[in-house]
Amino acid sequence: MKRSVIVGMICMFVVAGMSNLYAQQNRGERGQRNVQCQKGERCNLSDAQKEQMKEARTKYAKQTLDIKNELNELQAKQQTLVSAEKPNQSQVYANIDKMTALKKELHLQKLDMRMEMRSFLTEEQLLRADARPNHRKGMKQGRGGKKGMAQGRMHGKRGHGQMQGKRGMGAQKGMQAGKGKRNMLDLSDDQQAKMKELRLAQMKDTKSLRDEAEELRLKQRNLMTDENPDKKVLVANVNRLADIQNTLAKKKFDHKMEVRQILDEDQLVIFMSRAGKGFHRGHGRW
Repeated sequence: MKRSVIVGMICMFVVAGMSNLYAQQNRGERGQRNVQCQKGERCNLSDAQKEQMKEARTKYAKQTLDIKNELNELQAKQQTLVSAEKPNQSQVYANIDKMTALKKELHLQKLDMRMEMRSFLTEEQLLRADARPNHRKGMKQGRGGKKGMAQGRMHGKRGHGQMQGKRGMGAQKGMQAGKGKRNMLDLSDDQQAKMKELRLAQMKDTKSLRDEAEELRLKQRNLMTDENPDKKVLVANVNRLADIQNTLAKKKFDHKMEVRQILDEDQLVIFMSRAGKGFHRGHGRW
């Protein structure tokens, strides 16, 4: 009797284990299909569709090459402007305006390319493309409100520190961001207190803009999964995002100018040597 019970339990565990393994394999295969679909593979594209996709990407690359080259030149110029002994605010602002215009043009060109590529797909292919993890995450975040957005940005607790480290966002990370730089500058306790105060003020001042930008990004992702995306709304969102990023970039420059007032001559030399680093990343996250 006991032997029969033991054998039965073993069989039950084996069956359960096999079922779990089968489910994991299925999830892995679905995930792999999504990744490959994102790359344009295994989406059951016909040869004609593949050629259309290739032509659309090539056209986008040609149309944006000069824009990207000019943007790189402006970013190099920005490094020179902000690291000057006495930066000229009007020149820095003008350069930011030029970069914003180019970045907006790139995003509009990319939007046109994506909509053109979607027009090549059948209804079934569109459903498969829109089922990618990024799209599902965006829709889930949209349903979850701000909490969903925060979870999406941080990818759970395990990714929390990494995302904050990359973006320099979050109140606690904002206050502690650049701890190594403070050591490099050998700041006094008074200077550190002033730096913390400035950082907090800057975070509070830009919070509403950063939140609005995140909401717009989610809207863009969700709109692109509609059967017939409204291009006017998509373009309007791009324009608004451009305005927000332009304002944030200028506020970031103003913040750095305030920081410079706290530093002595030697500290200023070190600070100025890094003044323009990372500017285009903060300015360009659309």
